Amino acid sequence: EMERESGFIHPDSPSHKIVYQVVNELKKIKHNHPMLSLEKTKSIDEIKEFVNDKLVSIMCKMDGLTCSLHYKDGRLVSAETRGNGAVGEDIYHNAKVINSIPKVIDYKEELIVDGEIICKKNDFQKFAGEYANPRNFAAGSIRLLDSKECSKRRLTFVAWDVIEGGSYNEYHYNMGEADELGFDVAPGFIIDATNVTLSEINKANQKVLDIAKQDGIPCDGVVWRINDIKAGNAKGQTAH
Repeated sequence: EMERESGFIHPDSPSHKIVYQVVNELKKIKHNHPMLSLEKTKSIDEIKEFVNDKLVSIMCKMDGLTCSLHYKDGRLVSAETRGNGAVGEDIYHNAKVINSIPKVIDYKEELIVDGEIICKKNDFQKFAGEYANPRNFAAGSIRLLDSKECSKRRLTFVAWDVIEGGSYNEYHYNMGEADELGFDVAPGFIIDATNVTLSEINKANQKVLDIAKQDGIPCDGVVWRINDIKAGNAKGQTAH
């Protein structure tokens, strides 16, 4: 209570100590925002038509399990899987034991961050004999009922969107803000797509894939997103 009132939290505070937890089941939880999948294409021409001379953010599409984190008064209060996009599963007990998920942040407003639970390729080597690939391993591990077992799985949370609480209308700046708060952020960059050529689109895709490979991030595609959030939302959406 004193920490909440004063805003001061000592690094050795008992409130920072992790207590392992075993749950009987993963409870269903209704999302406070739609968690839609991405619209897919294999056509470079479609990408060119979509970006349409705008400033765009390009990042790797990580191959893991989508997760949403919710913070209030600077503290992590919930974590949930994507599920069917409207209802997911409560994985808060496991989120608390993943080192890359900040438990306390220097941000007092409400903050919702979506990202991916992954297992980096180097971390997966220890388990490769028992599991087919990093994606299935990460998806199964984050859904374990015993958080002590989950803590042994070397999972990583990588943020790729600020749903609520971002200070900017520009997507790239909001991700920079998340980085400053202590989140690992999906690797990528922004480009001005004015008069962008098909060759430049191909080169940008390859650059993202190379970055992901260098960082050991399991990646199964590239995400192109309009950097202006209002302009992007104005395009509407499909079922994705």
